[in-house]
Amino acid sequence: MALKNPHLYHLHISSNSGKNYQKILDKITQFQASNPKKKIYMMAFGNTSQPISESVIDAIKEYTDILSNKEKYKGYEDVVGNLQLRELICSRYYQPMGVTLEPSEIFIIDGAQSATGNISELFSKKSIIAVQNPMYPYFIESNLMMDKTRIVTLNCYEKNGFLPEKPQQKVDLMYLCFPNNPTGVTAKTNELKSFVNYALNHQSAIIFDGVYGKFVRTRDVPKSIYQIEGSKKCSIEINSFSKTANFTGVRLGWCVIPHELTVGDSSPSELNQMWKTRYKVKFWGASNLAQAAGIAVLSQRGQEESEATIQYYLNNASLLRKTLEYLGLKCFGGIDNPYIWVKGRQGLSSWEFFDYLLENTGIVGIPGCFFGTCGEGYLRLSALGHREDVEECVEGLNNST
Repeated sequence: MALKNPHLYHLHISSNSGKNYQKILDKITQFQASNPKKKIYMMAFGNTSQPISESVIDAIKEYTDILSNKEKYKGYEDVVGNLQLRELICSRYYQPMGVTLEPSEIFIIDGAQSATGNISELFSKKSIIAVQNPMYPYFIESNLMMDKTRIVTLNCYEKNGFLPEKPQQKVDLMYLCFPNNPTGVTAKTNELKSFVNYALNHQSAIIFDGVYGKFVRTRDVPKSIYQIEGSKKCSIEINSFSKTANFTGVRLGWCVIPHELTVGDSSPSELNQMWKTRYKVKFWGASNLAQAAGIAVLSQRGQEESEATIQYYLNNASLLRKTLEYLGLKCFGGIDNPYIWVKGRQGLSSWEFFDYLLENTGIVGIPGCFFGTCGEGYLRLSALGHREDVEECVEGLNNST
C-alpha cells in the first residue's frame, strides 16, 4: 500500500500561506459584492504588469521560427543552461559590478522560487536553518516539505531598520533576501559583510535571494552578495528575470554556486558538481525558448529596455510612498525595491489595517503577519502595477484628506 508523504501532507493542512491568500481573495469578493461601483487597486501580489520589451519579443519570434523549421530545429539544451546565456550573465550582469564568475558556476533555472526551495537539497536534513522574520513564506515551507524542521528565525524589527539579528547559535544555512521582500529594505556593504564573516567563521552557507538587486539605486548598497569579500566561499545566489524583464509568466532565472564554496565536510567544487547531478536527475533544463528570450534581455538594447522597466516600477513606488507618508503613514522600502512596507495606524492589527485600506481606499495589500510574527501591524504593497492605476489611487488618497 502506497503511503502519502507525511511532511507534504502536514504542510498541506497547516500552511498559512495558502489560507491567507484565499482569505485575501474572499475579502475582495465580499467587498466588490457590497460595493460594485468602487474600484479595487490590486497591490498585493508581486506580479508584473508591463509588456515584454520589443527586442525580447523579436527574439522569441525568431526562435519560434527555428523550432518550426526541420533543418534549424533544436531540442535539448545543455542541462545546466545555454552557454551563451551563462556567459552573458557573467559578462553583462556581474562584471559591471566588479564580480568575476565563470559560466560553469551559473545554473539556469525556471524562475527563482523553485531553486530557492530546491537548493536546500544540497545540505543535510540535520542542518540548522536560519530565516529572516518577516520572510517570504516559501523559505520555510519548502524546507518543511523536505522534513527539515530545525529552523530558527532572525527577527527584524523597525527599531533596527528591519535588518535581521545575527544568529545566537551556530546555524548551517542562512536565507537572506536583499533588497528585501516583503519589507523593501536594503543592507549596506558592512551589514552584509557581518553575515559573510559569520558564515566563514562557522562553516555555514548563505542562500542569497538577489532577485531585486537591479532595482538598487543607493550607493554602498550591494546588488549582489558577491560584491562582499570572501562571499564566494560561503554563498549561493539566486536571481531571476521575472521582475526586471517582466518574465513572471516566461519563468527564467539563474543560481550561482561558486567553485570556491565549501561548507562543513565539503571540498571546493563539490557542491557545484552535486547541484549539476541533481539537475540531471530532477530538472534537465529550462525552456530553450525562454533562454533565447533571456539572451535578448542581456543584449545592449535589452538591458536598456530592462532599465526602463525597472525605473517605471520604482517611479510607481516613489509616487505611492510619498502620498502614504503625506497622509501620516510610516513607510519602508519603495526606494531600491518595488515593495512598500506600511505601518498600520496605531492599535490596528495587520488584518484590521488591511480591512481599513480596502474599505476606505480600495487598496489591497498583503497583511504583514502573513510573512511572520515580526510583520504584525504592517502591510506590504506592490508597485508592480500600471502607472495609471497608481496615479488614480494617489489622486483618490489625496482627495480623501
